[in-house]
Amino acid sequence: MGTAEQQLSDEAQYCADTFNGAIASAAVSAAWEIGLLDELERAGRVGIDEFSAASRAHPDVVRAILVALSSRRIVTLGPARTAATTDVGFESAYRTKGFFYWLTRGCGELLTTLPAKVLEADRQGDFVRRDSRAISVACRNIARTFFDPPFRELLQGVDCATVADLGCGSSDRLIMLADQMPQIRGIGIDVAAGAITVSKEAIAEAGMEDRISLVQDDVLNLAPRDEYAAVDLVTCFLMGHDFWPRENAVTMLRRLRESFPNAKNLIIGDTCRSTGVDGPGHPMFTLGFETVHTVMDQYIPTLDEWSSVLEESGWRIADRRMIDLPAFSFIYRLTPA
Repeated sequence: MGTAEQQLSDEAQYCADTFNGAIASAAVSAAWEIGLLDELERAGRVGIDEFSAASRAHPDVVRAILVALSSRRIVTLGPARTAATTDVGFESAYRTKGFFYWLTRGCGELLTTLPAKVLEADRQGDFVRRDSRAISVACRNIARTFFDPPFRELLQGVDCATVADLGCGSSDRLIMLADQMPQIRGIGIDVAAGAITVSKEAIAEAGMEDRISLVQDDVLNLAPRDEYAAVDLVTCFLMGHDFWPRENAVTMLRRLRESFPNAKNLIIGDTCRSTGVDGPGHPMFTLGFETVHTVMDQYIPTLDEWSSVLEESGWRIADRRMIDLPAFSFIYRLTPA
């Protein structure tokens, strides 16, 4: 009996789906990076030989990526496997591609070396390595798709002249704000050299070097600087959990008042630890987000824990938006209490 004729038991199919899903996750990430997903989004179809020639890719590897995507019905391959067309899962996969890229490209090494990060004896020194550039690219896409629309809503009626973005990553948010509000100047702050590199490239491409500056600084240990004194809006997306545990978060939020003495608004967008979720009920991203940060020994607060530190830290919630994907996510606009 050939493999095409095999009838798998429910248990065997479950394991096959789990295994194949891991391959498909990496394939989504790779397909986005090489432009394959964008071509499928544009045309709905891709010829393997044509795409490979245009992108100088290895046709057999391109075919293997598409076969992996077809296992999750993201694409359909013809009988000869010379071309692929989008399938029922493509729209959702394309929309959420940043999550796959964050997981497999940004955190891939951490996951593939997971067995060596369990024993306490192995968890010494710099035992965690992630790709900061890939994480910046992934978070840019996630923010654009899921955080920026409610963020723009929250900004309506908020006046500002100078905005500082903590953990700026690609500086995409600053570029968006500068494009929408020609009067503002921006300061991007990030400790990762890879993120600063991505930011410089993006700012230059947008032609905004005269309006957006970059500071390589540790957001978790900020001190007042001359350029911070003019900031009246501070934003921080997808890194607020780095402020924790609780006592650190209180200290950090208080320190922001000192580092940015003229800030009238602080806008924080982040993902919280899940509550009331168990077994196969985990929504997309939640399991990966919590697993990666547990391995990194980074505490993830719940939404209730976030709310509990704000008043103690000298901030109050002026407005908020809740986000469905990533699940357990929020954007708060805070003002000095």
